[in-house]
Amino acid sequence: MTELTQSLIILVAGFLLSIVGALIGAWLQRKIDRRHQHRPLSQLLNFGKDGLLFIFPHRDYGQSILPRTSTEDFMAINNFISALINLDRKIPISLRDMNHVAPQDQKQNLVIICSPKTNKFTGEFQQTLKRTRKPFFYFFENDPTKPGTVEILSPFGEHCKSDSFRQEDECKARGVTADQLAHEQLDDFAVITKVRNPWNEDNIVILVAGIRGIGTWGAAELIKKKWRLIYDQLQADAKEEEFSALIRITYQEYDIKAWQVVRVLTEKDARQDPPAPHVNATTQGQSQP
Repeated sequence: MTELTQSLIILVAGFLLSIVGALIGAWLQRKIDRRHQHRPLSQLLNFGKDGLLFIFPHRDYGQSILPRTSTEDFMAINNFISALINLDRKIPISLRDMNHVAPQDQKQNLVIICSPKTNKFTGEFQQTLKRTRKPFFYFFENDPTKPGTVEILSPFGEHCKSDSFRQEDECKARGVTADQLAHEQLDDFAVITKVRNPWNEDNIVILVAGIRGIGTWGAAELIKKKWRLIYDQLQADAKEEEFSALIRITYQEYDIKAWQVVRVLTEKDARQDPPAPHVNATTQGQSQP
């Protein structure tokens, strides 16, 4: 082998190794950047070591093999699962309708969908939190001014009612028919509450619930797209702590058009005087697949 041939081999080998090294370096940098980008979401959704169980309401629409649920509930579950894809850790996911939750199920990481109006497990969860003295969370109660509906109460005695009922009445007064109502703007309130699982402190429970279905859907979509609206309101040393957030949802034309995080409460807030109303700038955005 001539000296020229040896030089060419060394030159080509060095060139190929430099390309391989650059590709590996770029891959590692992308991985580091992605982890840095999504680490805040992993702090917010800091589930325990076990799998994750979604508990949703069973809608009785007649005989069916599969449990029935509403479109809004389905959209909420789908949006939350989409958010989980961006976590550093992949977590096993399963679903259970409220009528088939076993005591052992309650000990997993849980995402509870809907208010106690339609999901009886939400009511059990709320009562359990009250017994374990979690004084900082927003909770649902029957609305005495509108039978058959619920309202959201804060620990400080504030009452939040859905504007959508009034908006529906105004639409009907303008001649909007029932099948046209889905095109109109409707506003709802919702709650996202994260606490240590009261049945197993090693895991996490997150409640995603609106006064109405559009609120539940919108709250879950906030977790997917606008979770920093909650994250940024938590103190620097409390990003992984328990919280309860009140959210205003704007719906129109088969889409969630806006999110407004009214307030995020933590246990520290419950030990202080009632905070002054705090409203984030409304975040607009078209829903995307």
